[in-house]
Amino acid sequence: MKVPHTPASRLGSASRRHASRRRLLAAGAAVTALALSACGSSSGSGSGSGGSGSNAWATVNVGIALSPPKAIFMGAYVAQAKGYFAKEHLNIKFISMPNGLQTELGTTAGSIDFGFSSATDSIEAAAQHAPIHAIWSYGTKLDTQCIGAPGIKSARGLVGKPVGSTGTDGFSITLLQACLEPAGVHLSQIKPINMTRSEFVPAMVAKKIDAAVFHADDAYVITHQLTGSSVLESEYQAIPQWWYGGVSMLDSYGKAHKDVVVRFLTAMMLADRWMNNPANNSALVSLAAKTTQEDPAAVAYAIKFLRDSGTWPNGAGLSPSQVNYTAGILAKYKDIPSQPTFSQIVDPSYANAAAAKLGSS
Repeated sequence: MKVPHTPASRLGSASRRHASRRRLLAAGAAVTALALSACGSSSGSGSGSGGSGSNAWATVNVGIALSPPKAIFMGAYVAQAKGYFAKEHLNIKFISMPNGLQTELGTTAGSIDFGFSSATDSIEAAAQHAPIHAIWSYGTKLDTQCIGAPGIKSARGLVGKPVGSTGTDGFSITLLQACLEPAGVHLSQIKPINMTRSEFVPAMVAKKIDAAVFHADDAYVITHQLTGSSVLESEYQAIPQWWYGGVSMLDSYGKAHKDVVVRFLTAMMLADRWMNNPANNSALVSLAAKTTQEDPAAVAYAIKFLRDSGTWPNGAGLSPSQVNYTAGILAKYKDIPSQPTFSQIVDPSYANAAAAKLGSS
């Protein structure tokens, strides 16, 4: 994917986003901690239920970036439903979050033990020297498409138009840029409308927005429900080397609860093996439709796409080339002040330990 020169207007906008993000990381983490505590969450819960010995039960808080989740997030719910977490003596508390940035803030605050969000959040956290690392990938590739409402046939048609976004930082705004840039359109020329991702489909149907970047299940819904809608960019084809899904964790939590982390990732890898087995397709579609609250046809489409494309990993799913490529694009977009190294973004030691524990069985 060609990334053009960034104009001065974008540089100013990027600087404002960097300053905003620093303030969010400094103040928002504490706010997120208080909010999650009010919901019954507890920081450092891995040590609160019997410690982190190999046979001790532990309670961990898992933050999922989208509520309700998309099909790409199903690994954690499969691990729960199939008893893989229980097998590893883990009591899982799911915390639904509105977007990846809030998931990252909760992880940085310590209220979330494992945060499932986009890899861009892990990269941006590393660029801001936050004390967290990505330790695994629940979805190694993109499943997204940028789709325009009826009458919008090219990203050029979005100039001056409202476009769906989940915020001014992170995955949503970056993928909007990936949709706009090939057509020579810049963020300053559109009108991002902040909303939760679950609002994208109804907002476009109601003509409140003229485009958005949709995950596979929502892309299926909007193209089948809204006659005349057009795919403006298929990111999974345009940037196939993009690293999409990151699971982040506080460095201090990993040091204190290494065994819990390895057990958690062991359960997640078992779930991926189950999901990637076509023999389990009907059961997976049924569970995913219930979990995502989406149309079974959309869920079935997304599951087939994710399985056939190899998006659900078989192992750690942490490719240095993918991580470095994605970080490089964020740096060129000026979404981060400088490009962090692979080791600043990712700590693969826990996933490697889990993969070794599982072996090929």
